[in-house]
Amino acid sequence: MVLAEVDCYYTPVEEMFSNSMSEEELYDILYNHLKNASVDIQHAYMMKIGTYTVYLNTIEDVYEVLQQAKEKYDPYNLFQVNIIADNEREINMYTAELISADVQVQEIENVGIRISELRLQDVIRENKEETIEEEENSEEDVAEEAPPADPNGDGLKEMSFGEKVEISEAYVSKDWITAPEEAADQITKDSAKNEIYEVKSGDTLSTIANGHGLYVKEVLALNSGLSENTVLQIGDEIIITVPQPELTVVTVEQSTYEEEYFGEVEYVYNDDWYTTKSVVLQEEVAGYHEVTALITKRNGTEQSREMISEVVMREPVKKIVEVGTKTPPTYIKPLSGGRQTSGFGKRKAPTKGASTNHQAIDWATPTGTAIWASSGGTVSVAGWQSGYGYVVYINHPDGNQTRYGHLSKILVSVGQKVKQGQKIALSGNTGRSTGPHLHFELRVNGRPVNPYSYF
Repeated sequence: MVLAEVDCYYTPVEEMFSNSMSEEELYDILYNHLKNASVDIQHAYMMKIGTYTVYLNTIEDVYEVLQQAKEKYDPYNLFQVNIIADNEREINMYTAELISADVQVQEIENVGIRISELRLQDVIRENKEETIEEEENSEEDVAEEAPPADPNGDGLKEMSFGEKVEISEAYVSKDWITAPEEAADQITKDSAKNEIYEVKSGDTLSTIANGHGLYVKEVLALNSGLSENTVLQIGDEIIITVPQPELTVVTVEQSTYEEEYFGEVEYVYNDDWYTTKSVVLQEEVAGYHEVTALITKRNGTEQSREMISEVVMREPVKKIVEVGTKTPPTYIKPLSGGRQTSGFGKRKAPTKGASTNHQAIDWATPTGTAIWASSGGTVSVAGWQSGYGYVVYINHPDGNQTRYGHLSKILVSVGQKVKQGQKIALSGNTGRSTGPHLHFELRVNGRPVNPYSYF
């Protein structure tokens, strides 16, 4: 029986007429008050992992819980739990780690690791001896035997807990004590935890939510500043929930395997070509090699892979690509202002004889509006053409061509070199037209394309 937190005090009061309390009466009152405040508690061990706390009956229970947590990733018991005293703390505190099962107690002490005075290693050794004896006497033994030694040295090389495991002695109510099996289940089962996700190229709210097993509304509920109309930018940070256990087990495994691989692409640079042009000079052919790698996993999920050795069986043939280095011309809207009256593509003919598959952009603008060269180049046509009325064609260094139709006045001549933004004509209403406007075309490899894709 231990007292709970109790406030108990008295104040002497001087009064002319009152009955004083005897010492025995005061004793009885205080005794009954403290007796009612007592609770039934016992000695236990508190294990803390991050914000998670559990109370266990004995230090052996603590060991058993941690042992069960790591067994999923260590079926052959190559590693064991080691509990050591934390002498830097004033109270009895312990931490837990995973060490190779081949390490003997004497060897641990020799390298300076402090073994708990609870002689946990003796308990571990006794438990292992009992287990071995039971297995030898059991005809229904299904325990996994250690695999034969791998000639490459493959297998589990390192094992550790991802979080600090703190253990301390405590006195708590019996109702707070958790059975080892239940505690092991609590620290190994996945539970939802918040994490920060950094937006990558191509991400949307729906792809982020679906990729983490969530609904969009759940992601929005976690992020007060987001809405379904929010445009995500690369590098934005979003809170998401991901299933994770309370205790992370980190493993490093060595694995040797054979696989195809490709060499680095070799580039041949051509200063006469634009960066938009490339030609494959040599196709790649895969090579073949044997790789030994160290694979780091968290709770069985691979996090990284480091190649430590390689034996090449067949060299790859690298891919060779010739690419241009010149910056290609840019294109700008060829007038200031203007109201778009017809877009690129299918439309209802605005007048008899007009095209229903419009291959340009039309902007309504008053006659006499300045028309600029969308990009620098050489004037190839400057004059009258049926349908276009007065028109200017400009050929550009990248092989593209722009056309400006229904003009009222032409200010350039065939063969003339013009710069981007240079004034080349005035808008008008000539040719087959329903009103003053500019008809603007952009042709790539001779075929009309939507100019807005190039502005």
